[in-house]
Order: sequence, then C-alpha cells, then structure tokens
Amino acid sequence: MQRKLLFLLALSLLVSAGTVAGTTGKIKGRIIDKETKETLVGATVQIEGTTLGAPSNTEGEYVILNVPAGAYTLKAGYVGYSTTTISNVRVNNDLTTELNIMLTSEAVSLQEVEIVAERPIVNKNATNAVRITTSEDIGSLPVRGINNVVALSPGVVLQDNTVFIRGGRQDEVGFYLEGVSITNPMLGGRAVNLVQDAVEEIQVQAGGYNAEFGGANSGIIQQQLKTGTSDMKASLQYVTDNVSFKGKSKAFDGQKRLGANWYGYNEMTATLSGPVMEERFKFFGLFNYNYQRDQSPQPYPGINLGRIGDPTSGDTIDFKYAAGAVAKNPLEQYTGTSTLTMDFKPLTVRLAGTYSTSTFFNAFNNNRNPGNIANLLNTNRIEEVNQKNGAGSLKITHLINPTTFYEVTAGYFVQSQRNMDPLLGDNFMSYGDSVANAAVGVVWQRNANDIRTGTLGRYQRPTPLNVLVFGFNAPGDVTSDFARIKRTNISLTGSLYSQVGKEHSIKVGGDFQRYTMRNYSWNNTAVMSLANLLAINEALPDGSPNKVSREQVFINAGVNNFGYDVFGNESDAGGVGA
Repeated sequence: MQRKLLFLLALSLLVSAGTVAGTTGKIKGRIIDKETKETLVGATVQIEGTTLGAPSNTEGEYVILNVPAGAYTLKAGYVGYSTTTISNVRVNNDLTTELNIMLTSEAVSLQEVEIVAERPIVNKNATNAVRITTSEDIGSLPVRGINNVVALSPGVVLQDNTVFIRGGRQDEVGFYLEGVSITNPMLGGRAVNLVQDAVEEIQVQAGGYNAEFGGANSGIIQQQLKTGTSDMKASLQYVTDNVSFKGKSKAFDGQKRLGANWYGYNEMTATLSGPVMEERFKFFGLFNYNYQRDQSPQPYPGINLGRIGDPTSGDTIDFKYAAGAVAKNPLEQYTGTSTLTMDFKPLTVRLAGTYSTSTFFNAFNNNRNPGNIANLLNTNRIEEVNQKNGAGSLKITHLINPTTFYEVTAGYFVQSQRNMDPLLGDNFMSYGDSVANAAVGVVWQRNANDIRTGTLGRYQRPTPLNVLVFGFNAPGDVTSDFARIKRTNISLTGSLYSQVGKEHSIKVGGDFQRYTMRNYSWNNTAVMSLANLLAINEALPDGSPNKVSREQVFINAGVNNFGYDVFGNESDAGGVGA
C-alpha cells in the first residue's frame, strides 16, 4: 500500500510539472588556455552586478543556474592569467547560453582582456519553434504595443487587437508574466495590460513547447519584466503624431498635416532603474500615460452630402462627417510597472507587479461604435468602458548547491470592467426613463407616435430616424449596454531543478490556481425596458396576482448574472434566481 502511495505521489508531481513555467535561464561552457588549449580547473566565472557565479570543474566546465533573462557582463579569472571580461551575454528564459572562455597567460599579456559576445543566429538549445524578442529588439522596432511586437513572430496573426497563433482560437493561446499565468480564464487572451518598455524579453512558442506548459493548444507567450541595473538610470520619452502642434479644437477639422491625418496619439513613458541602498537590491520602475483621440484609426475619406431627407418617413439629416479621426472614440490609459530583486545569497527574492487603468468608448461593438453610421446624431451616448487590471508575483529562489535549486512563486491577477452610458453611469435602472435623462441634460425629442398615455409615455424611448433605408439612432437616445465584470486568479507554484551531468537536467514541480469569475450584464434592449417594468409592477395594488417581487422583475427583464445578485451586488450564491 505504501509503495502505491509513493508511486501516485511521484506521478502527481511529474504531471503537475506541466503547469510550472520557467522564468530563468542558465550559462554554461568551458574555460581553457588560449595558447595551449588546455582546460583550466578551478577558474572562476562571475556575473557582474550579481552574486551569481561558478568555478570550473576537473574538465574545465562551469554552469551558472537561475539567471534571470537579460544581457550581462561576465568576468573570468584564474591564478597566473589575465582577467577576461565578456559583455553583452544574452540569457533567455528556459534556454541555455553556451559561452566558452579562453584565458590568456599573464606571461603573454598583463592587461585585462575585454570581449563583446555576439548573439548567435540560431540558439541550438531551442528545440521547439520559439521566437525570442529582447528589450534591445523591442527598442529598435518601429511599432508600439506588446501585441504589435508579438504579431511580428512567424505563425502569429493579430486581428482586432487579438492574438491568434497557428490558426488556433483566442482561448488556445497561453500568456505568462514572470512565470505566472495571466490568461483571461473566460475569453482567452492576455488579461493584463503591459507596456513594451517594461519588458525584458518576449518568447513566442508556436509549437512543440515543453510539458511544463498546460492549458494552451496553439501557442505560448512568455513575458519577463526588466530587472534593475547596477547603476542608476532614468529615461523620459514622449511620442505624438501632432507634428504641426495644432490645438485639440482642430482635431476633427478633416485637414491633413504633412500629408497625413492627425489621430491624436500622445504617449509619455518614464523609467527609473538602479540599486536600492546597495548593489544586492535592484529596482526597476515604469510609468506610462497613453492618450489617443481615436483609438482605432481608419483611413476614412470623409463625406459631406448636406441635408438629405426621406419622403416616406419625413426624417431628415445633415449628412456630414470629417475625414481622419472618428469623433467620440478616445482612449486614456495609465500604467505602472515595477520589479524589486533582492539577493540574499543563496536566497533570492523577486517582487514584480503591474497595474493599469483605462477609459475608452466601445469601438469594437458594431451596434454602438462611434464609426457606425447609426450613431452619427448620437456620439455623446456612445458606450463608455472603464477597465482596471493588474498582476503581482513574489518569487523565492534557494540555490542549494551550484547544480540544484528550488523556487516557490505566489501570483495574483485581477481584471475588472464596467460598461455603461457615459451620462447616467451606474444608474442603469433609469436608462429608459425620460425624466432621469432630462436630469442629466438630455431631453428626448419624440414624435407623436412615441408619446402615449399612461405609464409608458414617460418610458417610451425615441424612435430611430429612417432616411432612405438607413437607420440612425435618435439624438440623445441611450445606446449602451450595462455590465460589471470581475475576474481574479490566485496561484502558487513550486519547482525543483537539478543539473545532471553535462547535458541533462531534471525539473519537477506543482501548481495550484484558484479563479473567481463574476459577471453582471444587461443588453441595451433589456436595460431600456427595466424602468418601465418596475414602474408598472409598483403601480399594481398589493395583493394583485400580477404583482411580483422586485427581484422577479429583474429576472423577467433579462438580467445575466453570476457572482453578483440580480441587483448587481457581489455574491457567491450563484446566478439568476440563486
């Protein structure tokens, strides 16, 4: 019985290792005499600015484990030999960087030897289809945004700002940050916003990835944040497409600047990196502000047909729309990202986190987006979306000996969203009430057919205009849905890694994840009828067989909820009617 239990325990550890993502790489190689080509036993290799290093064994071989992704400078030394410095040594997550070092005898040279390492065209240790983009690559690319960087990898397609790999669905791509899953558990995609200037490395694995990655069928995208530098550094960057420095009042004049339209793109990024108190403690911080007057620029040519009318409906409209930026389609976003690495050799502690908040208007809903012709008269009631998301992790690594270490990582991410009318906001029960709309400055212009007697008159929304078979939402009409969404994930992972011999290594680990998902939503038709249904029910006398509870009115009206009660309060009781 005990043997069976031990076997099941070992099997569970091996299987669970399929969910532990690696966050470090390793450096290995041989140290030899440059002149005689003899191996040097006991030579030392040290990574500058860290406590990481290793001596060479009896065969002149060395291995440095648990090296975070990044570019490093190594120093190699041996008694009777000049110190050799090798800069620009790139280390990638889950991969091995091979670096053979030749030392020069002091009898030949009394000066320190400096070498700049060249990045190999092909990393022979990458046995699967992996594309690595480093911070140096990102800084040289003429694109902005993590998804746009990822889209440059073979096998990746970016459509509507959604990443697809090898023709798979959105939910078949796994996203990891600092080794912690940040995949949206319901819809797929990356649940957390990242700024490209905060990323040290992006790995896109389009096939044949290791067994340690689970829950993804088409591809894996690993993202590693930057680590603080050994010396203090700061940067400030500002990007704009307002090349002629026109005022914002000219944003929708339809005029081109230097042959191109102005879409109101403005982005500011500030970074700070360096040691904290001493070199063992390193900090990296980033703040990013992004504002786009048109979040989805399109080459609209503009149109001006003047006032046109429909002889059948009697409706008329001044059909005019300027070229360039779409009206009422801005995006405003704030993002903060930081890491803190503390080296208590042989223990290393790393804290990493990012948080983002954004406000935009629903340009991806074909029924309510500002570019839709139906909203030509109603841009002030385009659906507003507020999003907040963030992730944090704490990783503790213990180097048991030069060839063995274990690490434990605790991670958390949260993603929340509110969809609402920009004027009435969270007061969704009044969306269909003309009195409530008048209170926020919008008086519904309704025709004779809209004004009816009784309760419905107050709650009758204005009829859309019909001009030559084209439908236009009436001025001031509420066109948005209402939704509250919240998703969180708590994870705990642990792994043990050991280098066995020259070529082989063993890694075993486990993973625990706990998701909490909440949703509360109304479509536009349902939320616009709610005020009227509540008024009708409250007008019924007590004891009437047709009178129901307020909760039942919400259920009958079509509320869609889980993790919230029918009124929109967080609840673990269940969904509709629970």
